[in-house]
Amino acid sequence: MAARRQLVVLLVGLLVAGWAAHAVTQEQPVYWARVRAVLVADGALRNWLLQPGESAIPLAGLLERRMNAEVDAVPTNSPDITIIDRGITHGTVVFLPDRGGQWAHNFTEPIVVLEAAGPDETSVHEQMDGLIRRLRGELTTLQRDLLVPSSPRVGFSDSTLDYTVQAAAGRPKVAALGVLFVGGTLTLLACVCVERLRRSARNRDDATYPGAIMITAAPGGRV
Repeated sequence: MAARRQLVVLLVGLLVAGWAAHAVTQEQPVYWARVRAVLVADGALRNWLLQPGESAIPLAGLLERRMNAEVDAVPTNSPDITIIDRGITHGTVVFLPDRGGQWAHNFTEPIVVLEAAGPDETSVHEQMDGLIRRLRGELTTLQRDLLVPSSPRVGFSDSTLDYTVQAAAGRPKVAALGVLFVGGTLTLLACVCVERLRRSARNRDDATYPGAIMITAAPGGRV
């Protein structure tokens, strides 16, 4: 068996796979939170959230642009993708839910989505609270600059600004088993490849030197 003849390759591969599996189990969870801030006008219908209108959607878009004025926002294929799915483990994201396809946008809700991620709950709370304060401030400044009367004004539904910090730890034990399986498979393949290379080199040597030529001396000392 190739693995038996290539014990060094086998041991090195298994050690690397074991180290990688152990490293996976030591990964710390990433904490994150999301807020779907809903715009609502003072004096609006009580059932506005159940029957949302489209009048506040352009305002939500303007707020999103102001929040991302100094940020290169990367669009996603779905508004349901979280900040963790984007690969961001420490930072914030602000965007509008876009239900459109590849070639056209479709904004159907007056909602600004705020997300934050960090290595611990405290950092997520700090980032989220800062985003919410800034979003409220941007809305107040925007309406003041547009000379909107003090009443009625557009605000945010307070219930939609509540959030819960969640931990995205994944499944480290399952991931470790997967790493061990893949590592073991690659190690066996490496043993087979090394064994084949060794045999090929041996065959080339045999073809180059098919056999030793016996030279004997004649009785008179001449060949």
